[in-house]
Amino acid sequence: MLTSVALLTLGMPLRSQAQAQAPAQERPALRVAVSRSLAPPFAVWRDNQAVGGIDVEIAQAVATQLKTNVEFIALPRLRVETALSNGEADMACNLSPLNLPKEEALAQSAELFELQEMLSGHPGAPGVDKAEQIAPGTVVGTLQGQAYGTLEPLFAQGRLKRDDALDEERLLIKLAKDRHPYGIGNREVLGWFVAQGGEDKLASWRLPLGVRPYRCTFSPRGRFDARQLNAALEQLQANGRIAQISAAHSRATVAVVVSVQSGVRDVNRSALVDLFMGRSSLLGAHLPAEPVMSIGPERQQFLGAVLQREAAQFRAAWAVQQFGGRRRAPLELGNAEAMKSHLQAHAQAVGFLPLALVDSSLRIIYLP
Repeated sequence: MLTSVALLTLGMPLRSQAQAQAPAQERPALRVAVSRSLAPPFAVWRDNQAVGGIDVEIAQAVATQLKTNVEFIALPRLRVETALSNGEADMACNLSPLNLPKEEALAQSAELFELQEMLSGHPGAPGVDKAEQIAPGTVVGTLQGQAYGTLEPLFAQGRLKRDDALDEERLLIKLAKDRHPYGIGNREVLGWFVAQGGEDKLASWRLPLGVRPYRCTFSPRGRFDARQLNAALEQLQANGRIAQISAAHSRATVAVVVSVQSGVRDVNRSALVDLFMGRSSLLGAHLPAEPVMSIGPERQQFLGAVLQREAAQFRAAWAVQQFGGRRRAPLELGNAEAMKSHLQAHAQAVGFLPLALVDSSLRIIYLP
């Protein structure tokens, strides 16, 4: 048996070895701060406690890697960094950027995945293809403590005005009630709100504002060394667990798009179903529209999330119409890149693309 002196000679303090061998129930719990500003699918709340969602599941997976338990601490958004700095919490994930002094910056993990920030509007608000088209002095719903890269210059100049909400759900409720004409949210939270019955409360168009990285932030005075926490996250990233958690809570990433030269701005799902199933050739304010299909992997997402049809049902519906000679089936393109080029060149075309391929030449008219 090695003596205490031998252990120290090997560079392993007695306390560290004891902690490494202790069963999970004897180890300190991993304390994870969860911002009260978060909404599903990132944090699901019950009795003011975070009980589920992406952030919770990632923290639980880290605790499993460390062979310990996890304790969630719900805090106002502006208190989270202080709790980490003081050692009241060991880790927090999904923090929106705060402009902290360099000396107060906290260690962070590498990017685990990206969050797409999007401008959305009340149904009565004019649609825009870029933020600069919003009328000067307009109020935009924002989240307290969060910076929005592309819009920050417009806020700083007073060109646009912020209306800070304490949490993402309140921000979207205020937008639905027309307390402000526009609001900013990430793709996942907007999708959750729509799925909860909010589809008719928001305009169907979306304006991508850019992406921000999803990271976890570590305490310099916590119970666990930042390197331990980072190593656990790296392992979860490498074995696909982070991607699995994110995918399980995310909606389809396919967007229905047109050229920015199109007159179509805002549509509902039933109008798109009528167009793509051959029951109508018009969209929006009775504008002619030509549906286009892709045979790429995004096709299945579009059929399921937008048309809510199986591939066989779609083919059968068009076979009947073609047999009667009533309509011509939508043009079929080989992949997403071909779809994008076609949409850019044809103002009446309506198609779908992975969200990551949508740029300023295209307009999102519907996002499931």
